[in-house]
Amino acid sequence: MLLVFHLRTRRVVAASANAAPLFEADGVEALLGTAIEELLDGPTLQAVAAVADPAEPAASRFAGVTNAGPMGALHEVSAHAVDELVHVELEPAQAPRLDSGDGHAAIARLDAAAAEGGLLDAIARQVQAVSGHSRVMVYRFLPDGTGEVEAEALDGPLPSYLGLRYPASDIPPQARALYVHNRVRVIADVAHAPVPVHRDPALGEPLDMRFDVLRAVSPVHLEYLRNMGVAASMSVSLVVDGRLWGMVACHHHEPRPVSARARRALDMLGRHVSMILDARELRARVRREDELRGHRDELERLLHEAADPRAALAAHLDVVLATVPADGAVLCTGGERPARGSLPPAAGVPAALKWARDRGRAGVAATHVASDWSTAPGPEAAGLLAVPLGAGHDDWLLLFRRAQRRTVRWAGRPDRPFQIDADGGRIGPRTSFAAWEEQVRDTSAPWITRDLELAQRLRLVVERYLPAIPAAPVRGADAEDRLMDVEAREQAERLRRLADLLASARPGRERLRRLRPMLSQLEDALGALAGAD
Repeated sequence: MLLVFHLRTRRVVAASANAAPLFEADGVEALLGTAIEELLDGPTLQAVAAVADPAEPAASRFAGVTNAGPMGALHEVSAHAVDELVHVELEPAQAPRLDSGDGHAAIARLDAAAAEGGLLDAIARQVQAVSGHSRVMVYRFLPDGTGEVEAEALDGPLPSYLGLRYPASDIPPQARALYVHNRVRVIADVAHAPVPVHRDPALGEPLDMRFDVLRAVSPVHLEYLRNMGVAASMSVSLVVDGRLWGMVACHHHEPRPVSARARRALDMLGRHVSMILDARELRARVRREDELRGHRDELERLLHEAADPRAALAAHLDVVLATVPADGAVLCTGGERPARGSLPPAAGVPAALKWARDRGRAGVAATHVASDWSTAPGPEAAGLLAVPLGAGHDDWLLLFRRAQRRTVRWAGRPDRPFQIDADGGRIGPRTSFAAWEEQVRDTSAPWITRDLELAQRLRLVVERYLPAIPAAPVRGADAEDRLMDVEAREQAERLRRLADLLASARPGRERLRRLRPMLSQLEDALGALAGAD
């Protein structure tokens, strides 16, 4: 149940209908305008104030346990604040599972289990140990928005979904945005009847319930779960660098509430795993970036030392291919087309050039689908990334990726994400989740945002040393300034991610002591850059 009170007036301005019986009020309307101190005792309100910070709106946090109402029924209390409104959520206290509310113990078990096996398998087992759900899946989002079950823990009658892929439409963008902020979501019973929330008419704006952990969910999603044969569900978000990397999706074959204590432990567990994934991704990216930067510096050296940079570029396309993850390259300048690596057939290059002219005038453009640009796709070149060289001129660097032939196992047919009633009057979620195999051909690995950024960096380097390209947008010192600006932004981004990791980690006193001199040295270097005293 929900009580919402105003920080300044301390009066209740909204309440759920089921709050009236708990507080023996003559209807929920009688609660509106009541001083919150008449409903909750001082220690409870102090605990609420400790977790509800109006300056930092976030998902409800567990505040403690209280005796609520005239009968003193034991309830768990969670709270958060949005602007000047404090949302207090109450739910009957449950007998806790063994260690289910101890997030630190869960993290210790996770770390021990991960040391013996894979991290994703370990998180599935540990979430199941805390929550008790019969099927726990670690679901990772792919660059195209689809998701795949990469780890699973089973303990009950529900079937395995390990290795199955789900279409992007199963979790639409607006839902993904909510999962970033509200990291643990529980549906205790898909058959529950939503409870209305009554509010003071004086509230001008609709009640912002984004962060209410007990908020009812979309009836379409409930139908989706029922179609799957699920009676209760829960999710724990895995957030890496501010984006939804994936989720731990939990299902149960019968209704299953999850206590506020257990949700707190699961939130800690999810954040710990997110931090590990973030650190791994950052380390891998730094190693990859250092390697790519070395190849880019080598290309810049070759162009700088060459009497004819254009000829040097054509002669060293192998180095070009090492600066952006690609399998083949064609340089189209001055009517010549030197090439290297995995390439389309002869007729494919003019087709790729036509696509580039249509799509890439304003900057780099890319597709991983061969049929977007080729009428005769082949295995050697499916993905295309077009890099214009010079503004308003027909010079291009075309990068290709080989086709990947693979079998994708879907949870139901991806081309049938909805069902229509027999009379055609209603559209609902799909009913089949049986494994369905698709043979994928004539597509490459997708070009990600970082690939496009690397291609833009390559473009700046090439245009700096090819002054013969008419109307090139940057030259000489201007090109150097542009390159340095890009480099500075990338270093700033690395510092931001490191700061986020440090803020979310619990490094211990000794590690913090070792970090201090390194941070001081960095501050001195950055201060000198900025001209500070």
